[in-house]
Amino acid sequence: MLINNLKIEYKIVNYLKIIFLYICFLVMSWFAAKTKPKGEFKAMDFFNSIGINSYVPSYRTKKEWSDRIKKVIVPAISGYVFFELVKINFEFINLNPYTKCVVRGIDGAPAVIKENEIATLKKHLNGKTTNTEINFYEGQNIRVCSGPFMLKKGIVNKVNDSKVIINIESININLILNKSSVVAA
Repeated sequence: MLINNLKIEYKIVNYLKIIFLYICFLVMSWFAAKTKPKGEFKAMDFFNSIGINSYVPSYRTKKEWSDRIKKVIVPAISGYVFFELVKINFEFINLNPYTKCVVRGIDGAPAVIKENEIATLKKHLNGKTTNTEINFYEGQNIRVCSGPFMLKKGIVNKVNDSKVIINIESININLILNKSSVVAA
């Protein structure tokens, strides 16, 4: 009889642990902290090492030095690290030697960043677009909105799933561009 009661109590304790973790997971909030110069990734690594989920929006680019060209990862929002906590705990944040202060809202309280905003950052920096229903047709006038040919106008020659081939008449060249980098003129 005693063993059966212990098994039931053990199951109840495990059930309560699962409920507690589930509730904690539901109420996690994202916050932002300013970092010391060039300390974004160090701050993120420190938060991750003490068990705090953190994120630095970043992208890969080419840096050129006098003797070489190298692909490097740079922060998209320099000087900031995002981290996720149930409740803001300044002890954890002050432990991090690479952060300066927590970003605050207008009311002076720490600014809470919505989960969907972090998800949008992650989605865009992974090369995914939110608007997949961009429809262009051959002969349509368009304008380039990013890259070295920004603000140049052209005409669509061919359309693929994610790319368009355009003719820029002012410089007489054809370009293959992502649909996300052109807009209707």
